[in-house]
Amino acid sequence: MKLTNKTIIVVGATGGIGRVLCHEFYNHGANVVLVARTKEKLENLQVSIGQERTFVIPADATSVADMERVFKAAGKKFGKVHTLVISAGTWKRLSVDDTASQANASFEELYKSIFLPTAIAGFVGQKFFKRQGEGFIINISSHAAIRPHLKGNLSYGAMKAAARHYMLSLRAELDNIGVKVCDLQPAIVNTPENGQFLATKEQREKAVQPETIAKWIIKFIDYPHVPAEKLFDSDVVL
Repeated sequence: MKLTNKTIIVVGATGGIGRVLCHEFYNHGANVVLVARTKEKLENLQVSIGQERTFVIPADATSVADMERVFKAAGKKFGKVHTLVISAGTWKRLSVDDTASQANASFEELYKSIFLPTAIAGFVGQKFFKRQGEGFIINISSHAAIRPHLKGNLSYGAMKAAARHYMLSLRAELDNIGVKVCDLQPAIVNTPENGQFLATKEQREKAVQPETIAKWIIKFIDYPHVPAEKLFDSDVVL
């Protein structure tokens, strides 16, 4: 129960990676604050995890007011917030074969679903943690953020790269004041949402497992010095 008495806010709790992280954190003793837009999905997740140490807060991570409300409520309920995990966004393919109108729509959608929630949640989080005196901000990014050769990622890779840059810049500005920041970059992850790409048992086993990401976070959560970024690679050939 390594996470006993630690409170972790998970933004994007009902997504594929987020769901597993919430389960793993709870199973290791943490108080887990479940944050996403849809109340019904959050409540279903809470039932599947356990209600003793979970707290449901429906919120829009692109809203400063909503995120400030999340931190205030979490602090009031559990006394202290230890970690913020941001798992925002979805994958959308965009390549040079698409139309300019399709590109425009994709850029707008992924800006709102990937970059903006990462930036707002991270910014509000660092304000809270500075007042508290310590805290840990973790962003679940993607290997597409650092691998521009991956085809079909013109919008997704660009927004993940922007979010990564934001996290690294945030870390640089928060240096030596007790607030840790880390950007995690998994290759394709074995989640139901990626089922169209992971059609075989072998592919699913070779993909990055969300439990592996959770174990890394749990291992490093108390380390005073964490790497700025971490790549989780896979052997899946798509």
